[in-house]
Amino acid sequence: MNEKKIQSINKPRTWSVTRRELLNKCPRAFILKYGFKKKQGGFNRHLTNISNWTSPYILMQRALRGLIIQRLECASRGVKWEETDIALKIRSRIIGGLKRQKSVLAVIEKRIGKSSLLRRNINKKEIDRLVEICCMRYHSIISAAPFSEILNGKIEQWFIFSRLTSTVVNDFDLHISPDLVWIKGRNCHLLRFNVQGLSKLQHHKSLENTAMVIWAINQKGLPSNHERYVIENFVWSCGKWNRWIETCNLTDIQNARGIIMKDISEMQELYNRMGPALDLSQIPLAKDESICLDCGHRDTCPGGENLERASLIQSALEMAKAAQKRA
Repeated sequence: MNEKKIQSINKPRTWSVTRRELLNKCPRAFILKYGFKKKQGGFNRHLTNISNWTSPYILMQRALRGLIIQRLECASRGVKWEETDIALKIRSRIIGGLKRQKSVLAVIEKRIGKSSLLRRNINKKEIDRLVEICCMRYHSIISAAPFSEILNGKIEQWFIFSRLTSTVVNDFDLHISPDLVWIKGRNCHLLRFNVQGLSKLQHHKSLENTAMVIWAINQKGLPSNHERYVIENFVWSCGKWNRWIETCNLTDIQNARGIIMKDISEMQELYNRMGPALDLSQIPLAKDESICLDCGHRDTCPGGENLERASLIQSALEMAKAAQKRA
């Protein structure tokens, strides 16, 4: 497959909140994770796993989200659920994540020929603390409405959906489905829960939530009238779960569409900077050093050790190429 064809196939055509956040945090990490899907030879085949590298704390958050979804899935299928072994379930998920990252670390160290900056020892005491935090957050959300009302049968008509399922809008794949949908009276509630967030619902987050309505009106069996939807967000922040409830109008929906299309345009413009040769030197680095600390590409990225210096060099390379094109 020639370079131009690979570039065309890999051109971003998918939107999700995760992609949006990564694009804003580190354009280089975004390209490494999503820009080489159809060029998987050699080291490239490991890029997705390396991009998914994260800290033990984030592994705990992933374990929490996975457990909540598992609990709801069991309830939807009528499968018996044991609450007595929650800590065991969480510990298994965290340790499983650490083991998977250990194999990724071996790939990184084989490539760089030395010990990775990501290598660290996680002791039992640290894992115990993560399990304790996760258990507390799990029991807190399960006992809160609407989750408690779903599990005790007060809400009878409800459905669970996967964010991995995409909706095609304007030939783009949008991951905008809610985690939970339930019917209450005339209203249809759309809810996403986030295991970590800010204490206040920011405007762009509100618009991201509104995108769930775009998903809903494209689903058979759900209302086609946006006025019948109630948008909900459940977010852990400041030591507690925060629940935000809002409605939307046509302007909100149009603004949400506009943000998504603008994001996709920026993703494609960024990808096009590399050219057919997929020149990573043209892609900007992270905006803050804290983003680099637990990034799986830290050992092989120019910004892994000195982000400020690497960013200056990257900008110079980008300007030099732009000048060469104008000459």
